[in-house]
Amino acid sequence: MYYPPSSSQLYNPTGVNYLSNAIKEKALTYIINETFEKISRQKFVDSGMKGRCIGYNEDNYKEKEKTYSMTRRGVNQLTKIFYTAEMALKDISVLQDNWNENGAKSFSRELVEKCYKILRQLTAEPFICPTACGSIQFEYEKENGEYLEFEIYEERIEFFSISQKGEEQEETFLGKSAAERMKQMVVDFYG
Repeated sequence: MYYPPSSSQLYNPTGVNYLSNAIKEKALTYIINETFEKISRQKFVDSGMKGRCIGYNEDNYKEKEKTYSMTRRGVNQLTKIFYTAEMALKDISVLQDNWNENGAKSFSRELVEKCYKILRQLTAEPFICPTACGSIQFEYEKENGEYLEFEIYEERIEFFSISQKGEEQEETFLGKSAAERMKQMVVDFYG
């Protein structure tokens, strides 16, 4: 059998006119079923490969999100670009006034840029979220209960932590050294 390029109908080979409609129908059904089976097999293979890749499986993503966000773009350890955190900042940058339906203001471009600069200096990817009080929050949490949080405002950074023993600590950083202190605290948190 052959398929003319200008038509999708099934034709008999040249000079053969004795094929019945039943044979033509069986041949067409066979071709269609084989095509769908190949597509199905390929889809299964693709999903199986994706299921074993870091980041495709939701559970693996949660466990390995830092590694995934660096490898997803082919980024090496020297030039860290945290995919999940960058996407969160991008989403925060487009929030409008009353984004939480409770009167919260949108975030200034300066604050979002400050957060991008800080993010690029960090050694570990934070969970990032907006707050109703006008700050952008960077969070770190360990399985042992330790917690580290930074609320970044345009003029200051507020720090809050809980140690493994449950001890709480709070502090406010001002000035140009605030980002450096935050960076060192993240290093110490994972050190």
